[in-house]
Amino acid sequence: MEGVIAVAAPFAMVVAIVWLVQNGKSKRAELNSGMSREDSAVIGQMQQQIDKLTDRVRVLERLVTDDDQRLSREIDRLRDRPPA
Repeated sequence: MEGVIAVAAPFAMVVAIVWLVQNGKSKRAELNSGMSREDSAVIGQMQQQIDKLTDRVRVLERLVTDDDQRLSREIDRLRDRPPA
């Protein structure tokens, strides 16, 4: 039994070292990229929300602009009307 442990222990140590190095590389790459998968998902959701809000602002701008133009035309029409 001691012979098996003596042979398996170095192998287990090598496996543990390889795992630690690979895990460290993965974490280092994640830190260097500046964001995790969760951060990327949150940023994606925020971008979708920004896109929706941008579309809403465009619609509101169009409504406000249309109302201003309509109001301006109405004022001009009333100015052009002869006094009663």
